[in-house]
Amino acid sequence: MVFTSFTGEHRKEFVDIYASQDMLQLTSGTSDHYHIKWSPDGQTLAFVSRKTGEPKIWLVPAKGGEPVILETGLSGDHHISWSPDSKHIVFDAIYQGRPNIFIISVDTKKIKKIGADGRINVQPHWSPDGSQIAYTSMSFQTGETNIWIMPAKGGQATQITNDDGSDYHPVWSADGSMIAFSSDRSGNTDIWIVTIESREIKQLTFDSSRDDHQSWSPDGQRIAYMSEKGGSRNICIIPASGGEPVYITDEYRNSWPSWSPDGKKIAFSSNRGGGSGNIWIMDVESLQNN
Repeated sequence: MVFTSFTGEHRKEFVDIYASQDMLQLTSGTSDHYHIKWSPDGQTLAFVSRKTGEPKIWLVPAKGGEPVILETGLSGDHHISWSPDSKHIVFDAIYQGRPNIFIISVDTKKIKKIGADGRINVQPHWSPDGSQIAYTSMSFQTGETNIWIMPAKGGQATQITNDDGSDYHPVWSADGSMIAFSSDRSGNTDIWIVTIESREIKQLTFDSSRDDHQSWSPDGQRIAYMSEKGGSRNICIIPASGGEPVYITDEYRNSWPSWSPDGKKIAFSSNRGGGSGNIWIMDVESLQNN
């Protein structure tokens, strides 16, 4: 197998540094596992699955083991993110008929609602310093969908993007200065970056296919994401400063990459090995010097 990097319509081959023995299948079964997030302490992967019927948050040891449900008592197709101390998970769920944002303690299972009422609030992502949560918010009146930030304890929220297109799936950079997000503001779903302080916005991907599910590397230098180029779903890595993407998968249906805290591995959902989408872990440490 070879992996590919695309420049316009031209395709070039490079050395296969991801042999099959460098992949670990972490879960099995026929259900789709998605919205994958690696805990900051490196010990656990959280994900969402419908394996028992409706979507639930599950936890599985990063070294392998039996997944367990983190029962929230709430419904919805949860998007999830860990607190920096790996003790809490922020997630979205249906509350009084509308999506909103909550925090659950992994140990005590205590839940707190932090999202304000009056809008549709989803896709939360915890800031690296633990003080803030970025999320997607939609207005009932206008339908505009933008990125907002609120205190992790709840309180007054601040709008970060303001566009007629849909901005969603916010992900903080390691230093907390920027947020990567998906947007169709260019007429196609691409990945963009906004600098928090200046509100400067930069488009990162430009392909005519959908680019989404971004995950920022711990060193802040690269972003892994899912690309639908060619009609399939593959995992790509692109410099956060811009440039050409490197495709690190080239077969099966792959999505929801999540970088390990040490930057050496990427967990992702894939239908390789059977099932709709199990969790696999790929060794990407050798990319550091390529």
